[in-house]
Amino acid sequence: MRPDHLPTPAQIIGELLLHHPEAASLLARASHWRSLAVWSAATTRRKFAAAQAARLAYEELAYLLEPRRRHPINFAAGLLLLLVLSTGLVTLDLIELGGLRSVLAALAATAVWLTEAWLGAVAVRQRRWTLVAAITTTAALLGLLLVALHDLGPHPGRPTIGGYLSGHAVFGALTAAFILVLTAGAAALMAHLEPASLLVARQRWYRARAAYEEAAETEQADAEAAAVAAVAAESWLGLVRARVTAVAADEEHLTLATMALAGALVGNGRAQLPSSQ
Repeated sequence: MRPDHLPTPAQIIGELLLHHPEAASLLARASHWRSLAVWSAATTRRKFAAAQAARLAYEELAYLLEPRRRHPINFAAGLLLLLVLSTGLVTLDLIELGGLRSVLAALAATAVWLTEAWLGAVAVRQRRWTLVAAITTTAALLGLLLVALHDLGPHPGRPTIGGYLSGHAVFGALTAAFILVLTAGAAALMAHLEPASLLVARQRWYRARAAYEEAAETEQADAEAAAVAAVAAESWLGLVRARVTAVAADEEHLTLATMALAGALVGNGRAQLPSSQ
């Protein structure tokens, strides 16, 4: 066949797709799964980069906010434990202040104790020991005030100890001591509690890591499907080679160009044949 009568690679492939019953199906199958594999691999790389960035941001924030504490208390777990301590403080304050008739007063007293604990925690973390001593003294004075309030009013029929201290006052003193213990525990908990911003950064990292793991699973599934679809690609290229051989067996340049176009169509599912004009 004379060179000026040779069909172009686009014409050869176009006629093959038009007339062969399996050609279009093989091309569509091979290009679809290969495109999906490429897309999922790119998505996995993006998700991995996002997960790494979120992890580094979390670790840098941890080093910035907690440079010397290796194992701070988890924020959510710490809040739950603080709620338990607050419930204990409310209960003891109710006992000290006269039972259920003093609920508002007990809540107000608990707020004062928690404020004392927070101030003490801040002072400890800033190593301001003079302020720590002042806060401790204030807490002790507030405890004595609670004992006095607990012992106000007559208590007929109660035994005395040593002729001047009633058993009711002893119970009030023990209750106040428990309140101080719970307040000290709340202060220690606050001093070792991680910042809320650290919890937010860690949750962001966990979400990014979960998204990466999901993308990696999708990539693996698409890669396995693409490996199976490689059989379809080989069949497609075999059809193209047979067609070129039938049209121009001695034209090596035409064969190479047509095979290159056929491979490009497999590599890009959205590729279109150039005009055959």
